[in-house]
Amino acid sequence: MSYPRLLSVVAMGASALLLSGCAGSASPGVAVRVGDETISSSRISAATEHLCTALSPQFESEGQVVPIGAISQFVVRVLALGSQAEQIAEEHGITPSAAYERDVAERKRAAASMPEEAREDYVEVMSTQAYASDVLDQVGRAKLAEEGFDEPTLDQVTQAGSDVFAVWPDANGIEVDPRHGLELSDGQLLPSDTNLSVAISDEAKAGLVAQPDAAYTNSLPSSQRCGD
Repeated sequence: MSYPRLLSVVAMGASALLLSGCAGSASPGVAVRVGDETISSSRISAATEHLCTALSPQFESEGQVVPIGAISQFVVRVLALGSQAEQIAEEHGITPSAAYERDVAERKRAAASMPEEAREDYVEVMSTQAYASDVLDQVGRAKLAEEGFDEPTLDQVTQAGSDVFAVWPDANGIEVDPRHGLELSDGQLLPSDTNLSVAISDEAKAGLVAQPDAAYTNSLPSSQRCGD
């Protein structure tokens, strides 16, 4: 998976699956609070490390070097989305469909050649998009059925499901630790300078853009890079 694909994998377009809500201060040790659930900072760190391990061979084969911070932001966005989708599914009595199970099976096959410690997180993170899409589709169809639609179009299903996802954060709340450099913009959690410290140097500011250039990435210590 290339760096651009990694950064765009949760950009759902018309499906409106990216989170809406509040990017605010989470509790100490908590990276993200999604409704009644929390995702710890240690969980984000572990998943980030494992995803880097899993994807490094692909990055290296493509000549890509990715900042660990970009992978961490990706993990935060994906796991927060997954938590929201799980809670919506529970509220509406939704269980995963065969389409999602097939996606998980494909991820597991891909993970079989990866280091064992990275496999579980790779499968979870990379199958979240399919899970959220599955939940959105099912909840959209259920909502339209309640409204008397017998044969809704795909666009109607997508819109109905998106509406459920869009209003959920207002009722349940979503908060992200500012240290992860994400803020809400047009219903999406996007990279931004939300850190409490101030980026003064040009090098520091270069790390705040959505896709830092190669010069910035290569200037990072090896512990902050993935793919080399």
